[in-house]
Amino acid sequence: MIISGSILTGFARLCLMILFLFYLNRKFISYSRSVNYFDFIAKQWFKYGSLIVLLVFTLVQLGIYNLINMIIILLAVIYVDYFGIKQLPQSVNIIAQKVKKNIFELIKNLELKKPIGFFVLTRSDPEERKNRLWYLFVLSTLGAVAFYSRYIFYPFDLFSMSGSWLIDLENVIDFDAQRWFTNGVGTIGELAMVNFYGKLVSISPEVALQSMGILESVLLSILLFWVVNKISYSKIIAPLVASLFYSVSYTIMPVNITYILQHQALLLAIGFALPAMVIYMKPGFMHSNKRNGFINYILAFTAIGLIDIFTLVVLILPFMVIGLFTSSLKQKIANLIDLGAYFISIAILLLIYGVACNHFGDDLRLLIHSGLMSVSSYTYFSHLIVSYEELMIYYQYVSYGCILICLLLMFWKNEKWNAALCFLIYFNFLVVLSEIDNNWIDTDLVKLSLGVFIPILLGIAVSIVIRFAYFITVKTEVVKPAFAVTMIVGVLYSAYYYQEKEYKKLTRTDNIPKEIISVYERIAATYFPYSYAVVNDYTTQTMSINKHFFIHYTEFMSDYLKRDSIYFKNQKNKKFLLKHPEYVVPKSLLVFIYKKPDDKTNRIATNCKMVPDIIKRIGILQKRGRKVAVFYESDLIKVYEIVNVPDESKIDDLIF
Repeated sequence: MIISGSILTGFARLCLMILFLFYLNRKFISYSRSVNYFDFIAKQWFKYGSLIVLLVFTLVQLGIYNLINMIIILLAVIYVDYFGIKQLPQSVNIIAQKVKKNIFELIKNLELKKPIGFFVLTRSDPEERKNRLWYLFVLSTLGAVAFYSRYIFYPFDLFSMSGSWLIDLENVIDFDAQRWFTNGVGTIGELAMVNFYGKLVSISPEVALQSMGILESVLLSILLFWVVNKISYSKIIAPLVASLFYSVSYTIMPVNITYILQHQALLLAIGFALPAMVIYMKPGFMHSNKRNGFINYILAFTAIGLIDIFTLVVLILPFMVIGLFTSSLKQKIANLIDLGAYFISIAILLLIYGVACNHFGDDLRLLIHSGLMSVSSYTYFSHLIVSYEELMIYYQYVSYGCILICLLLMFWKNEKWNAALCFLIYFNFLVVLSEIDNNWIDTDLVKLSLGVFIPILLGIAVSIVIRFAYFITVKTEVVKPAFAVTMIVGVLYSAYYYQEKEYKKLTRTDNIPKEIISVYERIAATYFPYSYAVVNDYTTQTMSINKHFFIHYTEFMSDYLKRDSIYFKNQKNKKFLLKHPEYVVPKSLLVFIYKKPDDKTNRIATNCKMVPDIIKRIGILQKRGRKVAVFYESDLIKVYEIVNVPDESKIDDLIF
């Protein structure tokens, strides 16, 4: 399998960063409260994830977007968020007092000869630490399963280096040039997150874009566990069912398996919407006061609007209306306040897009319509074991039974199933909406969103079953971890056994695009930026932006030998080179040669008939005294390195 190792490296770095932040939070901030990993990720993602989108947008407009500025501002926001605006003037004194206190405790504990673990571990009782380790195991398992369940589809990837992929890559790179709206006004907040992710974990824009589909799946898998954990009485088993079902069930889910690796703005926006939905049904669960909750909702809804208008208008608003009717009487006022935050964010977005459309000469109405109708999304569910319509009927029957039981438990037992009831009614609303033929509603997007809410339905159904088996489960607490592990293994085995045939039906795609990305990554890690040029097809020109010079095959064939000759005749004549910079050659030249078309349709527009002439010109350059070596070679690609100025292009040569 040809795949960039940086995809795994970037994901591992992100996971380590999250664990480190959790450790700092438990060690120095919330050491007195019980917080598990899922709560931490959901809350911080909802608060700071949406803030990151808005910060990238704002800094790009100001022309000062880069990683350092982002980190400085985020640290400043965290500082203010920790102390609060009222205590901000006294924050320095508070810090000084805490430092003195901690130094005193450190000296005291050193004198008492406390073990090293006492200073390193967070403050918690053994039972809490045991639960936290158990949640860490579940989190790691779900993350690994979600990652691998998408990773295995790379041999069948149709998205990498396709036309839409190259357009998206250009947009991702354009953020570094302080441009948000490049090809007209549109919702590109997801691509802003791709750019920031690449900078944060130090990977190339190509790899970050290639990784985004996997990251969105991992994020939703974790959030689905958290959602079911919060809206039901089951804390492990039902959430596990929901999360695993989303990750590994393809034949009974409305998922586009052909383009499963393609990033979707819809999925990232739902990643923000899910915490918003849970918090909407459980006011006070996350925020210390109503003002903070109100502000966070405005930030989150605005960020969602920059990512995907469809999610903000078609998915979130109906949920909030349904939730207003299903929530308890005590929550109505809080729900109305959240609705106020929603409409304020709508006003902010209309102002942003209105000003942008006026500046670029676009039509605001057309922008909103295009945001509700995605051209790149379509539904083709040939892999389902039954038809889509029949499958939805089965799920609806399950939801009807769950709704009835929830109502009985709410009125008969006075139990709080309001949030679960809201999600069940909302699921049926989406099913009905997916059958409506309207020019302003993209039914394909509705069906794709159902792929996220069906696992919640099944998680609620399992939690109801567990609720009625409570008299048994409450007496078997000891076997719950073993049962959870057995269930994970059973679900994964069943997913493999029953879906293997559909997996084998997939057609392997051309390996050249994936190999090109891998080679470009190796080149970027070896050579100093703009000290070299790459000779390749026009299809790959976007990958050269902000990295190196680009020379197309036709230019190399027609002009480069003349350029080389003139440069080396006048390389000591500085005045001539200043007057004629077009004759200056790069210090190194990397020429891509495609040996043969791949076994499948080659999506790189390369004319193999040119290869003999290209190699002939490389031979002429070698006879002229240019050092020629093979930088990379495989069955499909061979990359020649032509050195014009020795030891002035590779990073190792420049350092050592």
